Amino acid sequence: MGFIQLVILEGVLLLSAGMIFFGGIRGTVVAMATLSGVNYLTHDAAQFWYWEIPLLVGGCIGILLLFIVGKIANKSQIVGGLVGGLTSLVFFGAFVTPIVAIILWALVFGMGIIPKSKKSKVIWGFAPTILRMAMGLGWIIYGNLLTI
Repeated sequence: MGFIQLVILEGVLLLSAGMIFFGGIRGTVVAMATLSGVNYLTHDAAQFWYWEIPLLVGGCIGILLLFIVGKIANKSQIVGGLVGGLTSLVFFGAFVTPIVAIILWALVFGMGIIPKSKKSKVIWGFAPTILRMAMGLGWIIYGNLLTI
């Protein structure tokens, strides 16, 4: 692969990880379809299924985990504020410098990263976010392995 193709591939993989983080289950389905497309373009028919079956199994397990953790975390009613706060921080960070983004985020949205609740509610509040980040990182690694 040429340099430009590798840069485009990394962009696609980062978009897939972002879809998982911000889209949850729907984003995971779209990321699975995207990686299936990358797999189709980089392998012949014999190797396609060698890489596709682990991709589909891992994606289904990830969707199931997101569903279960989301159900448990939604009982604590922390997830909405936490995801909203993180989304606004990323949005501001993309368009202004990081220091200004953190100040604007704190002034405008003011959503605390650590809510004042029981420890178990805080842990379950962070669980979906941590799971989404881990899955996104896993998709990036698996996508890079696809092109070897």
